[in-house]
Amino acid sequence: MTIELREFDTSAYLDNEELIAEYLAQVLADGDSDELLVAITNIAKARSTTKTARD
Repeated sequence: MTIELREFDTSAYLDNEELIAEYLAQVLADGDSDELLVAITNIAKARSTTKTARD
């Protein structure tokens, strides 16, 4: 039996501004600049996906 795993995509769950704000607040609280760069990328991807869905 083979189990196939997919990479977790945080941006798929950032579907409203409240979640985005909380996510960003948690990342900023951790104080990790590398994690902040990943978070900004995830937020940009989430907003792009949301805008595409609305259009």
